[in-house]
Amino acid sequence: MFFRTESGIRAHRSRTRVELRAPDTDLHVVVDSGERYPWRFPGATVERRKLASGDYALMDGARVLAVVERKSFDNLLSDIGAIQALHQTLADLASHAAAALVIEAQYADFLDARRVAGRWPPAHLARVLAEITALHPTLPVVFAGNRKLANLWTERFFHAVRAGRGGPALELPLHVGERYDAGPREPGLDERIRESALGQGPGGFSMAELAGRFPGVPVGRVRRVVAQLKREGLVVRRGAGRGARWERRFAPSAGPYR
Repeated sequence: MFFRTESGIRAHRSRTRVELRAPDTDLHVVVDSGERYPWRFPGATVERRKLASGDYALMDGARVLAVVERKSFDNLLSDIGAIQALHQTLADLASHAAAALVIEAQYADFLDARRVAGRWPPAHLARVLAEITALHPTLPVVFAGNRKLANLWTERFFHAVRAGRGGPALELPLHVGERYDAGPREPGLDERIRESALGQGPGGFSMAELAGRFPGVPVGRVRRVVAQLKREGLVVRRGAGRGARWERRFAPSAGPYR
């Protein structure tokens, strides 16, 4: 058995090599339909549709690999006016194994009394930004500085996640305040529900059958995930009441979007 000491690792000649090498395949990115002026991902296949959480999602077929919530300086200042709704949004975002909140501003911008004059006191904004990190400790908060750098950071983040797809480092523990979600906070719980629903064979599933696969999870949360799949056009309901069944709706794949 061999042990690697810190000094040994630092002295190793390969210490500058990155762990995740760029993948051979292009990115498949979904942009939320609510984005008015979306970021660009040159060379990627990009489609527009409603996302369950976040503004940008890296896809592997029907599976979400990573999600990014984008906030401009003004967006975040406005969202702070409904802080509980913001925390719920971030809790949903953090339910993914790989996710980030990317802000098109510097941290110092929120503490600049001239820039936030008439909106929020800088001391209050400092408390809010600290609270975001405290209540969502596994969600990276990136102050990218501006739109261009935020776009670049997200693109490189997606490439890194794509390169490490299936690696153990992407399944992270999650600890989020229970007050912002009635369900258990587990990494990618919503995604596992989605995958189970979309993985059904002929005949589809009933709501009770799907909920039975996730004991301890409130039925309301399962219904919320299925409702989102319906809004995205991925499933369709057959019948009504308790006898209703849900089937996957297969749509043609989206073409490239530059």
